[in-house]
Amino acid sequence: MRCIGVGGEWDDTSMSEQARAGWYPDGAGNERYWDGAAWTDQVRSPELLPPAPGASAEKQGAFSKLGSAVKKAAADRQAAKEELAQKHADDEAAAGRLVTSGVFGMSTIEIYEGGYVRVAEGSDRSVQPATINRKTPYEKLRSIKFTPSDEERAASAPSAPSVFAGTVGTAVSGILSGGKNIMKGSVPGLAAAGIAHIASTGSRRSCLTIGTDRAIHTLSNQFSNSLGLKTSDKGHSDVARELEAAGNVLLGVTDPEPESSVAVAPPIASPAAAAGPTTAERLRELAALHKDGILSDEEFAAGKAKLLAGL
Repeated sequence: MRCIGVGGEWDDTSMSEQARAGWYPDGAGNERYWDGAAWTDQVRSPELLPPAPGASAEKQGAFSKLGSAVKKAAADRQAAKEELAQKHADDEAAAGRLVTSGVFGMSTIEIYEGGYVRVAEGSDRSVQPATINRKTPYEKLRSIKFTPSDEERAASAPSAPSVFAGTVGTAVSGILSGGKNIMKGSVPGLAAAGIAHIASTGSRRSCLTIGTDRAIHTLSNQFSNSLGLKTSDKGHSDVARELEAAGNVLLGVTDPEPESSVAVAPPIASPAAAAGPTTAERLRELAALHKDGILSDEEFAAGKAKLLAGL
């Protein structure tokens, strides 16, 4: 009996309707199963079939080795899978109760009372934060550290040199505090508004670093908005601080080391410097930057509100 495939499609008329169900050559070096009425999608390679009775000892030996190798590989994969599942179950039992969890940037973090964490690390180019699932591993917590953004540092300083440090970002606050004439004298070809956006975005970037027995996770509070631009959410900093506090309690770190152990004396300001520009002067400067497109509407409103609140 001979079977022929037509254009990749099997022609049922090429087989007699009286043919018994079974495996038949498909004309392409394989065998396809005929169910007695039509061809099925089941295909097999004759090379993997047991050698026919009476085949040479060499062929039987080669098939035996191949079968043993396939069986060993399958057994090894199953053993590794079972070992990983057992390790996950043991870590889950050791982790204990969930203490706290939160989303920081595009990552999700869970902290457990046994000193374990689970981290679903996302990308700042993602649309939705990464989620923790049953396959997310439990990791033994070694350290956890939140690093605030430049903007947050400037805002928490005893005295801010200028409203622009909190409105546009410390990276360009020195330039902006000098007035719009300095901006006009900057390198041609660089848009002032673009510089302001980049500096503002960079100054708002904060980090959460989690060290475990498996990896060091360096997470950012930034993500891509609907326009594809990197942005950040100040609320994520509060989440990071809560996670840091909970982690340090579990680690027994009640008084985290300050960012700098060197005490720096505040500069002594001269009477002229202490006086600084008046509120009216700052408002005019702020309005000029907004008119030139250096500050967005939101940044202008925030800066104006901050100045007026100080009256």
